[in-house]
Amino acid sequence: MKAGWQTKPLQEILQKTETTNPLQSPEIDFEYIDVSSVSNLTFQIEETQKLHGKNAPSRARRLVKTNDIIFATIRPTLHRIAIVPKHLDHQVCSTGYFVLRPKPEVDHRFLFYWLFTAAFMGQMEQLQKGASYPAVTDAEVRAQVITFPSLPEQHRIVAILDEAFDGIATAKANAEKNLKNARALFESHLQAVLSQRGKGWEEAKLSDLCFIKHGFAFKSEFFAAEGDFVLLTPGNFYESGGYRDRGEKQKFYVGEIPFDYVLNEGDLLVAMTEQASGLLGSPILVPKSGKFLHNQRLGLVTKKNCASWTNEFFFHVFNTQSVRKEIHASASGVKVRHTSPSKIGEVVVGFPTSIDEQRAIVSTMVELREETQRLESIYQQKLAALDELKKSLLHQAFSGQL
Repeated sequence: MKAGWQTKPLQEILQKTETTNPLQSPEIDFEYIDVSSVSNLTFQIEETQKLHGKNAPSRARRLVKTNDIIFATIRPTLHRIAIVPKHLDHQVCSTGYFVLRPKPEVDHRFLFYWLFTAAFMGQMEQLQKGASYPAVTDAEVRAQVITFPSLPEQHRIVAILDEAFDGIATAKANAEKNLKNARALFESHLQAVLSQRGKGWEEAKLSDLCFIKHGFAFKSEFFAAEGDFVLLTPGNFYESGGYRDRGEKQKFYVGEIPFDYVLNEGDLLVAMTEQASGLLGSPILVPKSGKFLHNQRLGLVTKKNCASWTNEFFFHVFNTQSVRKEIHASASGVKVRHTSPSKIGEVVVGFPTSIDEQRAIVSTMVELREETQRLESIYQQKLAALDELKKSLLHQAFSGQL
């Protein structure tokens, strides 16, 4: 550490902040900053609620001022951290935030950047308690130790970080745009190929072409962290279609197995519930025989005897925007939207009657998917490298190496 730097507990460099009770001014409007108001992508307060004092929630108790820093103590490692802008001066935030107002010896932006350091966040991860809503206390935040230089040196470091992080933000935005474009390229080509309906193509309801079978309601008491049989859930589906291994979150089943619900390699499944955004109607092809179980909320798609189509081709049919849109429209429910085999069966699809043509289209789509996945991998690596660059800069800044 460079000479001239000081080390103090956070509580010694913070000013006292105020609390308020909007209920005492029932007809006065105020802007309320709740825990969801702060974006952990932009690190800004992106939206607030304008409320009458009489409608104030019980958590609306902390008064904030311009340049205060708010740090969400609920799920602290999600980085919901922001600086209060001028237009929210003397407004109210949730008690789910710890409000940091530094004394004159510490620049507020220097403190803001310090909250993102691996050292501070590592402490928050170790200290957080609670399974559903892990949190740290205000006292635990105040007890953290900060090392800082003179105010002019803080200003110099902040200027470097501001410029560097602006550049990183621009680079990330470009990489994310390119990543989105790579995915859109595949989806656009898929839609174009499967909507042409040329010579040799037919249209039919899915109910005329296939059966869609409900999965089995496996008993949760036999769910396990490991086992011989993988219990498929919507969490195993990518939004853009395809199977994904859930890693440590994967569910296994160790109870008695109804073998009518043990799947074979290449079986086609469709998600019939919206447990996560974009998953409703998403398809997968089962990657291996005798290992995966057909769970509830998933539809097993099997062709009727008179139908001529392959699972590989209809995997792509289910992934087209038009079919996914109709499946979404068929769903009902408020908190969790879901559909049914009979509703999916009403969707009209187009397909070539020639199996050879179906296979040729599948081959083309596989090649294009491999290329777009290669591009996606490149852009994801760039995003990861930019995140590592931010961590490196923060380490250098707060260890006196900038």
